[in-house]
Amino acid sequence: MDTLLSVLQSAAVLVGGLAARVGLLLVVLAVLSVPVFLMVSGMKGVEAVRRRLAGVARVGRLFWSDQVYYAPSHAWVRPVNRQRVLVGVDDLAQRLFAAPLGWKLPQPGTQVRAGEPVVEVRTAGRTASIMSPVSGIITRVNDAVREDPSLVHRDPYSRGWLFAVNPSNSAFQALPAGRNGKAWLSGEEQRLTRFYEVQLGAAAADGGDFIEHPPTLLTDDQWQTLTQQFLANRS
Repeated sequence: MDTLLSVLQSAAVLVGGLAARVGLLLVVLAVLSVPVFLMVSGMKGVEAVRRRLAGVARVGRLFWSDQVYYAPSHAWVRPVNRQRVLVGVDDLAQRLFAAPLGWKLPQPGTQVRAGEPVVEVRTAGRTASIMSPVSGIITRVNDAVREDPSLVHRDPYSRGWLFAVNPSNSAFQALPAGRNGKAWLSGEEQRLTRFYEVQLGAAAADGGDFIEHPPTLLTDDQWQTLTQQFLANRS
C-alpha cells in the first residue's frame, strides 16, 4: 500500500511539474507575442495614417483618393506645385497586374503627350502600356518602383507613383476629381465586374473581390480587349 501511495505521489509531482512548465511556457509565449502584435498593429496603423494623409478611402471594392485627377486610362495626376505633377495608376489599374514583374519607366527629360503610351508593365507573361494623363516633360521617375514593382500594388496613390512631369498645360484639371472622381471610379468598378462576368462567367469574382492575376486567366484576345477597354485613352 505504501509503495502504491509513493508511486501516486511521484506521479502527482511529475504531472504538477509538467503543468507548471506548460503554464510557464504559455506565459512566455504570451509575453513574446505582445511585441509582435504591437508591431503588426503599428504597421496597420501607419498604413491607415498614410492612406488618410493621401485622402484615400474605399468606394465599393476599390480605394480612391480625393487628391488626384482620374484619366480615362486609369492613370492619375496629383499636382505638387505649379510646375510639377505626379503620375501613377489607380487602384483598378493596379489590380489588373496583381503580381507585376517589372515597370519600364521613361527617362527624365522625355516629352510626353496626354493619351500616348509612356509606361510599360510586365506581368505573368503579358505586357500592357500605361497612357500618360498629362502633356509635358518628365522631370523624375520613381526608382523605388523599379526596385520593388509591387509597391504600386501596395500603395498606388502615394509611394507607388510612377513619374513626375512639368506639365505644358492645365488640361488635366478637366479630368474627374473629388466626388466626381469617386463616382467615376465606382462606375468603372461595375464595368470591370461586368467584363469579367462576360469573359469568365462564374470565375469573375472570388470571395466578393475581383479575380486575382487576370493575365493568367484570360486568353490573348481577352487580355487585349481588357487593356483596350480599361487602359486606353477613351474619349
